[in-house]
Amino acid sequence: MNPSVLTLHELNFMRVHIDIDFEVKKNAKDFDFDGALLGWNISHGRSEIKGDNWWVVVGFANSNEKAENKCPYLLDIQAMGFFDIRDGIPDEKRESIIYENGAALVYGAIREMVLTVTGRFLPGPLMLPTPTFMGEFSKQKEKKKEKRNI
Repeated sequence: MNPSVLTLHELNFMRVHIDIDFEVKKNAKDFDFDGALLGWNISHGRSEIKGDNWWVVVGFANSNEKAENKCPYLLDIQAMGFFDIRDGIPDEKRESIIYENGAALVYGAIREMVLTVTGRFLPGPLMLPTPTFMGEFSKQKEKKKEKRNI
């Protein structure tokens, strides 16, 4: 095992909103996310406090309004991680590593929070899907570029 190039120093939840959707008569452990309406957003930046510290915020939510597959829960969660990155990582790779790997770590904490909290709810524990954030930094940069050109 090799150590990560990122060090997570702190993780905080800014919002944890989990409600049971009583119109959905499903056990959460049998729920499949295919056809569910899911959304997440990622923001990041460099900390102004010291050196090469960064923050990454991940928000995750779902909606049952127009979903083909309705989830037994309505979720709206946001968490923030504070990171630094190991010396020796080339400058041109630092931000994408922070964005993609930091988002994966913060989202993992969100998954764990949802599983823990819903474990005591009537529909039972819900495990959020496992995404990949690889390539998301390039997509985000491209979207920002397109918005500037409009």
